[in-house]
Amino acid sequence: MKHLIIAAFAAATSAIVTVVTNADGKVVRKVDRARLDAIMEARTGGKILVPGSMKGKIVYVNAQKRAPRKWLEQNAATFGEATKLAVEVADGKFDFPSPKIQGEASLFVVDDPAMPPLLSAPESRWAMVNVSPLAKGAGEKPQFFAARVQKELTRGFCLLAGAQNSGYPDALVGCITKSEDLDRFADCRLPIDVMNRFAPYLKGYGITPKVYSTYKKACESGWAPEPTNDVQRAIWDKVHARPTEPIKIKPETKKVTE
Repeated sequence: MKHLIIAAFAAATSAIVTVVTNADGKVVRKVDRARLDAIMEARTGGKILVPGSMKGKIVYVNAQKRAPRKWLEQNAATFGEATKLAVEVADGKFDFPSPKIQGEASLFVVDDPAMPPLLSAPESRWAMVNVSPLAKGAGEKPQFFAARVQKELTRGFCLLAGAQNSGYPDALVGCITKSEDLDRFADCRLPIDVMNRFAPYLKGYGITPKVYSTYKKACESGWAPEPTNDVQRAIWDKVHARPTEPIKIKPETKKVTE
């Protein structure tokens, strides 16, 4: 029986995973994500959003023109995908010291030589990134400026989301005293302890990530919406056909005769 199960699993896996050789000679495995999703949907009814998840949003408020808006959109999309939070970009202005936030918390992006590179006002639900000092020195070169902006936006998001430092040495959220310090980082990657702080902290602002469950589990838990296809209908009918209360069996009684 064990060998039959292993054989069945191997057959199913081989249809989803293919082994190919890249141009550089490296052998890699490619997953047919569409087929995998189709198999899971057939078994579970697909993924649905858990009610009450993905509340609130963080808004990057673009109040400058030096850095292209698409750079902000790129950074926001990266964090949105990594954290499953709603992260958007909108145009606006930064009226220091009491700017009007958008969403439940805002990361303002400005271009002001009189302002510091970063500011954070946790009680007021905002942080600020200033691109002006990033354009000095090596930042006069477009590639350096673009990289610095992404790194500083990342640091700004971390400030806004309650992750001001890391237990890992040489993290991007570590001690940065000048813009040149940003140039020693190859990219914007963050250690796991930083990423793990976002959700608990932002919950205090009313911002929660989206959480998915399967339609089958939703039916079993009692909160599934009406089915939208035949697979979900079959799952719905099967789950709701189960008794909702324990079956009561009367004890067998015997007549006592005197």
